[in-house]
Amino acid sequence: MAEIHSTDYHDFVFQDGRLVGEFEQMYQKSSAVPWHQDSDPVRLDCRLAAEFISAHGPFAKVIEVGCGLGYFAEMLRVRLAPSSITGFDIAPTAIAKARGLFPKVGFEVLDIAQPRMAWAEQPSPADLVVIRGCFWYLFEQMESVVSNLHALTSPGGMIFVAQNFPPLDQDFVGKKILPNPAALLRYFERRFRIRVTNELVDSRSGAKNDHWIMFFGEKME
Repeated sequence: MAEIHSTDYHDFVFQDGRLVGEFEQMYQKSSAVPWHQDSDPVRLDCRLAAEFISAHGPFAKVIEVGCGLGYFAEMLRVRLAPSSITGFDIAPTAIAKARGLFPKVGFEVLDIAQPRMAWAEQPSPADLVVIRGCFWYLFEQMESVVSNLHALTSPGGMIFVAQNFPPLDQDFVGKKILPNPAALLRYFERRFRIRVTNELVDSRSGAKNDHWIMFFGEKME
């Protein structure tokens, strides 16, 4: 991918109705915090997700995939007090910044869409694996992603997934693969026993990615 000359983080994610996915450049060049992650502790969806996870604990070892700058991982560390918590992200710059922001959380570079044999190291599985809001950047590799998430989950361990959707009656990037929350759920039902689901719609004026699904799944062998 050619170098992108912009300071608007949106330009590194989607352009002209297609996925760009230049996350390393985004974290290097964006003038704002991408996706306003620094507001995670007060955002409704993040607080609901953290509460949902807390209610199903305790969890001794926790992994967050797609952790970005680490704000949600830090929320989980404070709420769950696990013996270890590690955030993984594809962008080395994000990981370096997260380590500076939250030194009590472990952070490592990992491409969850890449075949496991290509990973530099094989992370040990966790009792809880968390992935939030990432699937619009991973929809083209859903089978590999879910397989890798399954491998990161300990036997009998749990996965927590939270994903927002644009208005379902509109066109959006990735809709052919993930047209609605039920389609996302089906990918996980092949490898996890779905224990609890929750859907909500933010009907406030101006809400764009308004339709959320959150669910817990127990690993099947």
